[in-house]
Amino acid sequence: MDGKVQTLIETRGEGGLVLCAPTDGYVLQQGDITNLPILTEAERDTLLRAAWQLNEHWPEPVDEVEQSGNEPVYEKSPSSKHVPLRTDRPGDDFNRRGDPREILRKHGWVLDKPGENERWRRPGKDKDYSATLKHGVFYVFSTNAHPFEPLKPYSPFGVYTMLEQGGDFSAAARALSVQGYGSDDVSDPSNDNGVDLSSILANSKTIESPSDAKVPIVKLKDLIHTFTALNKPIVHGLLREGETMNIIASPKMGKSLLVSGLAISIATGMDWFGMNVEQGKVLHIDNELHVPTITDRYMKITRAMNLPHHLFSDNIDIVCHRGKLKDLVAMGSMFDKIEPGQYKLIIIDAFYRALPKDTDENDNGAIASLYNLIDHYAAKLQCAFAMIHHTSKGNQSGKAVTDVGAGAGSQSRAADTHLVIRPHTEDDIVVLEAAVRSWPAMQPKALYLEWPLFVPTEEVDTSALLGSAKPKAKPSDITLEQFVDQCVAINDPCTKQAIVYEATEHLKLSKRKANELLGLAIERKLVAKIRAGSPGKFVKCRDGHSSDSALWAAALLAHDPDLDIPKTAAELGITERYLRQIRSKK
Repeated sequence: MDGKVQTLIETRGEGGLVLCAPTDGYVLQQGDITNLPILTEAERDTLLRAAWQLNEHWPEPVDEVEQSGNEPVYEKSPSSKHVPLRTDRPGDDFNRRGDPREILRKHGWVLDKPGENERWRRPGKDKDYSATLKHGVFYVFSTNAHPFEPLKPYSPFGVYTMLEQGGDFSAAARALSVQGYGSDDVSDPSNDNGVDLSSILANSKTIESPSDAKVPIVKLKDLIHTFTALNKPIVHGLLREGETMNIIASPKMGKSLLVSGLAISIATGMDWFGMNVEQGKVLHIDNELHVPTITDRYMKITRAMNLPHHLFSDNIDIVCHRGKLKDLVAMGSMFDKIEPGQYKLIIIDAFYRALPKDTDENDNGAIASLYNLIDHYAAKLQCAFAMIHHTSKGNQSGKAVTDVGAGAGSQSRAADTHLVIRPHTEDDIVVLEAAVRSWPAMQPKALYLEWPLFVPTEEVDTSALLGSAKPKAKPSDITLEQFVDQCVAINDPCTKQAIVYEATEHLKLSKRKANELLGLAIERKLVAKIRAGSPGKFVKCRDGHSSDSALWAAALLAHDPDLDIPKTAAELGITERYLRQIRSKK
C-alpha cells in the first residue's frame, strides 16, 4: 500500500449517483425495480455498525494542542503518526497514566463489550453502543452523546476535559496539575524523574534544593473543586496507590515471611490480618535470598495455607539481586520498562542493600532524596512500594512506632505507612503496629507465629512488649496442680472448650497458655482423656485409677459421693461392686 487511508465501504443517499452514456444500463439482480426496499433506521444503524467494526484507521485526537498546549500522548495504533513522548505537561501525563474508563462510568457511560476494541454505550441508551475505546482513543460515532461530537476521536485527556471541565482544556490541565499529573522540571535530560540525586551520586553530605520555579501555588478552593477521591486503596486501612510503606523489625523476626504473606494476599485478593485487600500483581525484589530459598519459602507458605499455588503464582513476579546487587538509582532502568498499573505493590527486601554506594543511612538529606525517588516511581507506576528495613540496636519496646527503625529519622517521616513488628512477652507472639498517613489510626494487632505463618490472636495484651517496664501478668505464677483443680476437676468429665473457658475467664490465661498447661498436665498424668461420649472428655487423674470407666466413676463420685450406685453403674457399664470399690478408695 502507499500509506494512504483506503476507503473500503461508502454509503450513498438519494441523488448521489447518476448513470449516463456510453455506460451500459442497469441490470436487475434481485427484487422489483418498481418496488425498491427501504432500509429502516434500525437496519441502517446495524449496517453502519458492521462497517465500523471493520475500521482499521484510528485518527489522532484533534484540537488538544491548540487549546491546551498539550501534545496528545497515548498508546499508538499501527496507523497513528509518531508523537514525541512528553510527560512534563499534565495532559500528556494523564494520557499516559490516566484511565478514561472511570470518568466515563462516573458520567453514566456503560461498557457494553470489553476486549481490545471496547464498546461503550452513552447515558440514556438501553442497548447497542455509541463509541469505541481502542489504543487509548475514545471514538464517538453517536450524534446524541453530548458533550462529545460525532465521528471524532478523543484521547484520555480529551475525555477528562469534555466530561469534567466542560471542554476547557486549559482548566483541565490546571486541575490535573493539582492532582499530581505532569512533572515540575524536565530541564535535565539525564534525569527525567524530577528527583535530585546529586548529593547521593557525588557522596555529598548536602542536597541541592530542586528549583521551585514550576511548582504551582494553588488555592484551596480550586483543590476542593477538583477533588474526586483519595488514591485507590491497596490494603484497606494501611496503604494506597502511590504510597510508600516501611516494614521494620529486628533481624530474623520474620519480616520476609510477613511480606511474602502480604504478596500472596494481594495476588489472591484474600484479606491480610483482617484488612481487605485489592487483588493485583506484585513485584518482589529480593537482594538477600537466593532464588531457591525464595521459591522454597513461598512454597512452604502456600502449603501451610492449603492454597494451591496455581491460583495466584502468576500474579507474583520475582527479581533476585543476590550477588548482583543494584541500588535504587540503578533499578530505575527496570522501573522505566514497567507499564503504569501493571503492579499493585513493589516490594524491596531489604532496603539497606538497595542504598547507593557510600550512602550514609544516618544522613537525613540523602535518605529523603531516595524516598523522593521512590515516590516518583510509585506515582509513575500507579502502585505502592514496601521497603523491608531493620531496627536500630537496643530495646525497642519503649519507643514510639515512628522511632523504630535504623538510620535517619527521615525514613519514617517520608513513608506514608510505617509498620513495625516487635516481640511480645509471650513466646512466638509479636505485635504489629503502624503509623498511617491517609487512614484512621490502626489498633495494634497480636500475631502468633505458627511457622511459616503469622496468625492473628486476640488473647494477649498488645502493650506487653518484650523488654517493657510492665511486670508479667500474675497468671504465669499459677502451678500446674492449681490449673488442674480449678479448670479440670471442677467440672470433670468436661470438654476441652470448657477447660479453656475456665482458664480464660477465671484465671485470666490466654487460650494458648491454657492449651499448653492442659498438654503438660496430660503428659505428667495429672489429667487423662477418656472415651465418655463423643467427643472424648477430660478428667483429673484420681486415686491411681487408669481405666476410662474408673476415671469416669471417680470424677462423678468426687462431685457427688452419695450418687445412685445401681443407676450410675448401669450408665457406666460397670458392676455395682466395682463402683463401690472405687468409692471406698476416696
